[in-house]
Amino acid sequence: MNKTIQIQELAIAITAKNLNPNIVNLDFLKYSNIISPDWQLARQPVYTKSLTQLVFQNGIAIVAQPNRIVFAEAIDTKDIQKLNISQLAAKYVEKLPNVEYQAIGINPKGFVSFTESNGAANYLLNNLLASGEWREFSNTPVKAAIQLAYNLESYQLNLTINEGLLRVSQEKSVPAILFSGNFNYNIVATQQEEKLQNLYKILQDWKSNLETYKKLVNEKFLNFRLDDKNSIPFGVPISPSV
Repeated sequence: MNKTIQIQELAIAITAKNLNPNIVNLDFLKYSNIISPDWQLARQPVYTKSLTQLVFQNGIAIVAQPNRIVFAEAIDTKDIQKLNISQLAAKYVEKLPNVEYQAIGINPKGFVSFTESNGAANYLLNNLLASGEWREFSNTPVKAAIQLAYNLESYQLNLTINEGLLRVSQEKSVPAILFSGNFNYNIVATQQEEKLQNLYKILQDWKSNLETYKKLVNEKFLNFRLDDKNSIPFGVPISPSV
């Protein structure tokens, strides 16, 4: 059977000039109605001079750094069509309309898992890379990662492919291939209001980006036959990406 990508996370990264991460604290987010007052933190927030990190029990994380803020939402068993991350980013922009926004990235991330210990490595080496003497430089199997860039219409789609581990239970982890997508848009306009409208439109079109990402991975990278024994249900990544 053919494998298909299992979406694990959707993140939205917004780049802006002179973004102060200290502004993005829990009180500001709640009092500005960017997040609901009943949102509960999953762990202690991180506040430093150059970083704010807030991780909530609903699977949403917010990370602010100088010139960049990231909104990420773990998918798990959620209905992808009902994700809140785009609305959250739009509310943030709405409350800070005078910031000089420069770029935005729509970043889906997904896994394909393998039961065999060398399944992920074999996938990369045997399906995506040509054979050659470069594989035989050491006594252990070579590790590979691939970075690709596609120019599509008004944006660039970057795709990174590498090996990872997937936790399927407290005691067990299995090899997996991680496909990290990045739809990169520059916010270009002469007037601030036009910049904001362009930014809002990109946020509204996130579902189209996600479908493009799934089509690329499923049809161009996973469209080959594998034994059923090599496929397992999607699990939980060992480490959070944010």
